[in-house]
Amino acid sequence: MATLVVRHPDGTEHEHEIAGELKIGRQQGNDLVLTEGGVSRQHARVYVEGGAVYIEDGGSQNGTFVDGERIDGPTALKPGSQVLLGDYELKLKGSARSTSGRRAATPPPNDPATLSDAPVKGTRAMPSIRAKATQNGAAKPEGALAKRPSRPQPAGGAAAAGAGTGPVLKGMTGPWAGKSYPITGTLLVGRALPAAVVLDDDSVSRRHAEVKREGNAVLARDLGSANGTLLNGELLGEEFVDLQAGDVLQFGVVEMTYEASDTPVRRPGTAGAPPRRGSRAEPAAGNKRKLLVVAGGVMALLAVAAVVKSSIGAPQKTAKTGPSAPLDPAQQVQELLSECRSYASSEMGAPDWNRAESTCEQVLDMDPINAEANTLVRKIKLEKEAFDNLEAAKKAIELNREKKALELLRKIPKESEYFRRARSKARETAERFVERAKDDCKRYLKNSQWGPAVPRCQEYMEVWCQKQSKEDLEPPIGQSLRLEGGLRKNEWRPKDATFVKFLVARTRVDRNAVPWTCPVSDILAADELGPDQASEVRAMFNKRYTPKLVQEAMMDYWAGRASEAMATLQKLRAKVDQAEHHQLADDLLRDVSNVDQLFKTGGSAITNEDPERAVAPFKEALETDKRIMAELAESHLSFYRKNIFQDMAAAAYLRGKHFADREDRRRGCRIWKLGFDFYKGNTDLNRVVAFCSTQAQNALSGVGSCSDLAAVEDYAVPGDGIAEQVNAKKAELKCR
Repeated sequence: MATLVVRHPDGTEHEHEIAGELKIGRQQGNDLVLTEGGVSRQHARVYVEGGAVYIEDGGSQNGTFVDGERIDGPTALKPGSQVLLGDYELKLKGSARSTSGRRAATPPPNDPATLSDAPVKGTRAMPSIRAKATQNGAAKPEGALAKRPSRPQPAGGAAAAGAGTGPVLKGMTGPWAGKSYPITGTLLVGRALPAAVVLDDDSVSRRHAEVKREGNAVLARDLGSANGTLLNGELLGEEFVDLQAGDVLQFGVVEMTYEASDTPVRRPGTAGAPPRRGSRAEPAAGNKRKLLVVAGGVMALLAVAAVVKSSIGAPQKTAKTGPSAPLDPAQQVQELLSECRSYASSEMGAPDWNRAESTCEQVLDMDPINAEANTLVRKIKLEKEAFDNLEAAKKAIELNREKKALELLRKIPKESEYFRRARSKARETAERFVERAKDDCKRYLKNSQWGPAVPRCQEYMEVWCQKQSKEDLEPPIGQSLRLEGGLRKNEWRPKDATFVKFLVARTRVDRNAVPWTCPVSDILAADELGPDQASEVRAMFNKRYTPKLVQEAMMDYWAGRASEAMATLQKLRAKVDQAEHHQLADDLLRDVSNVDQLFKTGGSAITNEDPERAVAPFKEALETDKRIMAELAESHLSFYRKNIFQDMAAAAYLRGKHFADREDRRRGCRIWKLGFDFYKGNTDLNRVVAFCSTQAQNALSGVGSCSDLAAVEDYAVPGDGIAEQVNAKKAELKCR
C-alpha cells in the first residue's frame, strides 16, 4: 500500500497510509490535519486511481508544489516526489508500515534516504532550518542570544563592501542573487506584502524577520518564523542583534549578505564573509563565492564611477549617500502604516494591539494630521480596551464573580469585533447571576425589607428589562404611573408583579427618587427573533437529526456559538459507540467551522471599512448556512445570517456615502448596491439606491455611444427596469 511521509517544520516525521483518499488541511475533520503556517483549511487531497497516486490542490491560498512546480490540477506522484504544502514537506513511498500517530526519529540531514529526487533549486523549501543550525552549535534558549554570533574567519580571501550605496541587504541565492535592498528604516522580510523585502519562497514565513537602521548601526531579529533566521549559521532570537559588514543572514533557505557603505575593502589575508554552510565539502561552491565577491567588487567600482560621472556632469547637485543621507519621511510613514495595519489585522492570527498602537503613534509623531493613522489609532484603542475587558471578564467568571463580569462585558461597544464573542458570554453569565438576584429580590420584598431589596432587585431588573418592550416598562403617552390602590382614568400600572413591588420599594426608601428606567445594554438586548422561533428551530433540528448532541450543537450554531457547537460535535466524534454518526459530525464540523471563519474574515474587512472585500466570504458563508438551516434559512435567520445582512448593509451605506460625498457617485452607487443585494431592510440603503436609480435614468437619456452605457449600468439597481432599457439601447447602437 502507498504511504505518504510527512515531514513537520520541526524536522519530525509521520507516515500515513493512503487508502482510497486522504484529505489534507488545517481544519478539524480532514484525514491529515496540518496546523502550522501556510496550510489552508482544506488544502489538498491525495487519492489512488488506477494503481497510481495523485495529488490535487483544493483551491488553497498558498498553493501545492510538486518537485518545485505549483500544480493546477490532479498530478501523479512517483516515489521520491517532493510535495510542499505551506511549511510541510511530503514524500511518497511505494509501501510502508503505517506509523500514524507516532513521530519517527529525525534522520541525519545528509541521509540519502531523506533527500528528494527532484533537482535542487536555489529556493527549495527546507524541512527544518533549526535542525541544520544545531550543526554549528547547540540551539540557544529563547532570549539567550544576547550577543551577536561571531562570523567564521577563513584564512585569506577578500570581501568587497558596497561603496557609496548606503547599507544594503544583497541576495546570494536563487532569483534574489545580486539584488540589493537598501536599509533606510525598518525593513520587514517575509513571503508576501506588506513585507518590504518579499522572498516568495515556501521556507519563508509571511512575517519572517526585521532589519532596521538606527543611526550608523544596523540591527536584525527574527519574528518567530516557522523555519527561523540564521546569522552566520546561528539562530537569531526575537531580540535585535547588531550586524557587521559581510554578515550572512539566512531566511528559511534564502541567504543574503549585509553590506555597509563605509566598510573599507579588506586586504588579502584578513577575515572575510563566512562561507555558505556546507562549502567545506563543495569546492565548486567556494569558487562560486569567489566569483560573486569579484562580481560584487566590479559592481561597486562601476557604482563609484557612475557617482563620479554624475557629480562632474551636474555640479549643482550633491548626492547624499551613506548613513548620513536623510530618510524619506513619506516612505517611512507608509512603512509604519503598513506595519500598523498588519499588527491590527486578525487575518494572520490574534492582533497585537499594543504594537499596533505604538507603530501608529510613531506615524502621528511624524504626521499629526494623517487621516488613516488617526482612524487606525481610534479603532486600535477601542479594540484594545474591548479585548482587555473581555479577558478580565473571563477571569471574573472563573472566580464566580458574575456581577463584575457583567460590568466589564457591558463596556464592550457594539462596534468592536469582540462584541459578538462578549455577547454570548454576557448572556450565559447573566442567566446564572440573575437567578440568584431574583430569588433574593423576591425574598426581601416578601418580608418588606425595602433597604436590601432595592439594590438586589435593581441587579435583577437591569437584566430582566432588556427583553421587555417599552410598553411593559413605561406608561403610555397621556397616562400616569400608579403603583398602589385602584386605577382611575388615565392611570397605568406594569403587568409584572415583581417589577411593581420593586418600584414600590424604591419609593419607600426614597420618596423623591427619580423614575426608574431600563439602562440600555446592547450586549444583553433581546434578539429581534421571537422566542417562538427558537422552539421552531429546535423542532426542525430534532426531526432532522437523531443524536441529541447534534441537536444541541445545531442550536448553539443557530444562536452564534460556533465554538460550543464544534466542541459538542467533537464530543460525539470521540464516542466509539456512536460510530455511525461520525461522518455526520465531520460534515457538520466542517460546515460550522467554515461559516464561523468566513464570518470573521468578512467581519475583519467590515472593520477595516472595506465592504467590497467582505462580499466573497460573506456569500460563501450564507451558502453554507443555507445548507445547515435548510428550509428555515430564510424565515428563521441564524445569528450569522442576520448579522451578515445587517453589517453588510450598514457598512456599504457608510462606505458608499464616503465616495458620494467626494463627488464619486458612480463608485458610491456600486457599493450601495452591494449592500442592497445582501439586505433590503436598511432604510438608509433604500433611500440611496432610489437616488442611484434616478441617476441611471438621467444617464440613459444622455447616451450617445456604447461607452456611455457603462455609467448607466453602474447606477442601475436590479429590479428598477433600467437593465431592460440598457439592453434595448445596446441593440440599437449595435454594441458588442
